[in-house]
Amino acid sequence: MRDTDRKDGAQVPRLYFGTPANNHGAYRGGLPRLIATKPLHDFWEVNRACGHGFFFDLPAGRTTLKRVRKRLGFHYIHDRTEFWTDRFEDLSSLSAREFAVKHGVHVDEVLDWRLRIVGKRARPLDWWRKPKVRKILLSERTLIKIGRKLDISTSHAKRLRDRAQQE
Repeated sequence: MRDTDRKDGAQVPRLYFGTPANNHGAYRGGLPRLIATKPLHDFWEVNRACGHGFFFDLPAGRTTLKRVRKRLGFHYIHDRTEFWTDRFEDLSSLSAREFAVKHGVHVDEVLDWRLRIVGKRARPLDWWRKPKVRKILLSERTLIKIGRKLDISTSHAKRLRDRAQQE
């Protein structure tokens, strides 16, 4: 396989296949096997947190790729967990959108892993009653702009604005 660029910009390594030799230099026979080269290892090291589909775009069978990854010490579940736990600080402090942009992952994944690792994250009770937030809620801004400013949905902005106006 030629070195090519994927649609997402990742450089795909060249794959080599061969038949292993025994200790005396004679070939053991059998079908050619995937050779674990340094560029292939480096490719998997850089992209260890990417989804399964990313790895199986390589021109070899899934089982072949899984066996070589296992032999090289890569484990999808452990690698994913390590990726997220290493970013615990960002996961607990940044919004889901900010985290997704910073680390190149999907927002839905951020929400899922945040719940797993950080736990439920909610604002303190009556957070919207603080003067700064009430000022935003009672301003002449549109609900969409209020929602973006407070990082809440438009419908939630509407409910809070109505409650703020009642008080």
